[in-house]
Amino acid sequence: MKPYAKIGSLLLALIIAVAAVGCTPISLNAEWAYKTDKVELPIGVYSYSLKTAYSQAKNYASKLASYDEASDSWLDLEITDDDGDKAVAREWIKNEADKMCLNYIAVDNLVEELGIDMSGATADSAKKSAEEYWTVGPYASYGYYMPYKDEYEPYGVSFESFEYCTTLYNTKYSAIFDKIYGEGGSKEVKDDEFISYFTENYTDYKYIKANLYKSTTDESNKSTDVALSDEDAKKITDEFDGYAKELNNGTSFDDVVNKYKTANSITDDPVTKAVENLKSSSLGGELKTALGEMKANEAKTVKVGTGNTAVYYLIYKGDINSDIDSYVYDSTQRNKLLADMKKDEFAKYVDDLAQKTDCEKNQSVLDQYKPELYFVKPESSSASSSSSSSSSSK
Repeated sequence: MKPYAKIGSLLLALIIAVAAVGCTPISLNAEWAYKTDKVELPIGVYSYSLKTAYSQAKNYASKLASYDEASDSWLDLEITDDDGDKAVAREWIKNEADKMCLNYIAVDNLVEELGIDMSGATADSAKKSAEEYWTVGPYASYGYYMPYKDEYEPYGVSFESFEYCTTLYNTKYSAIFDKIYGEGGSKEVKDDEFISYFTENYTDYKYIKANLYKSTTDESNKSTDVALSDEDAKKITDEFDGYAKELNNGTSFDDVVNKYKTANSITDDPVTKAVENLKSSSLGGELKTALGEMKANEAKTVKVGTGNTAVYYLIYKGDINSDIDSYVYDSTQRNKLLADMKKDEFAKYVDDLAQKTDCEKNQSVLDQYKPELYFVKPESSSASSSSSSSSSSK
C-alpha cells in the first residue's frame, strides 16, 4: 500500500520534481532540523520537504492569471491547494514542509510502537530503489539519465535524507498500514466488510465504441476531423442500438462483440472492460452517469460529444457479485481493495498523530531555507534577458 496522502509521497516527488541546475549550493553539514528524544531529522530532510512543497505550490500558482514563471514573485500570490485551502504561496510551502517532517517522525514512532522490523530484505529493497533514483533517475530504462543526486544534492539533501523521505518512508508507511488493517491487526478488515465495500462501491463494465466522425486530409496534408453525415451516423447508432436490445434480451456480450467484429471486418479486440471504483475512475462523466443508472446485466447506448468529436458507446454493466471471488479472495486484488477502503482513514490517522507530535525545531537553521532558494529561472527567460542586455550595451 503506497501512502495516499500527498505528504511524503515518493510518486508525487518523482512527478513534480523541478530541475535544480545552476542553483546556489548549500552546506552539506549534517545539522539537525527536528528532533525528539528518539528521532533526529537532518537539515537535508527539511530541504527535501521544502523543495517538494515548493514544486506543489508552483503547480497551483501556475494556474493563476498573474503567474510569471520568469520570476519568483508568485511566492507572494494566494494559491488554492487540492483541499480547497487558500494561503500565500510562501507560507503554504513552509507549512507543508513542516507537516511533512512531522509525518516522518510520526511514522518512525509508529514503527517502534508497533514493533515493525525494518531490517533485512525490506530495508535492502528500499535502499536499492533509492540508489537507482539517486544515481540514474527513474527513467534510465527508457534511455533517460536524470539522476536525482544532481537535483537535490546542491540543496543540501544527502542520499541518506533522500532515501529517508522517499523509499524508506513509503516502506514504513505501507508496513504500518498492513500491521493495523491486515490479518491480526488492531483494525483487521474481515471478509464481510470487504464484500460489502466491494459490491457497494465497485462496478463491472464493458463497452465498445465507434466514432461519429472521420478524419480527412487536405492538399497541405493537414488532418481534420469531420462529422459523419446523418445517414452514416445513423447506420452506426442503429447498429449499436440493435446490439443493446440483443444484450437486454439475453444474448451474451461475447456473442454481440463477435457479431460486431464480423460485420465490420475488425480483427483487433474492440472491447474496453474494467472492474473499478467509479469515484476514482478516469471514465468520462456521461458513462459514469449511465452506469450509475443501470442495473446488473443491462446494456445501454450513450452518445458522448457532438459534431466532429461525437463518439457512440455500447456499454454493458455486469453483475458485481460475480467478481467477489476474484477480488475479495485474491491476495493481490484484496490488498488493492484494502488500500482503497482505508487509505483516507489511515492518512488522517497519521496526519493527526503528526500534528500532536512534540518535538524541538532548530528554528535558526530552518529560517535559512527560504522558498526563494528553490527558484530557477527558465533557460529561455535567462537567454532573453542576456540578449536584451547585450542589445542595450551596443
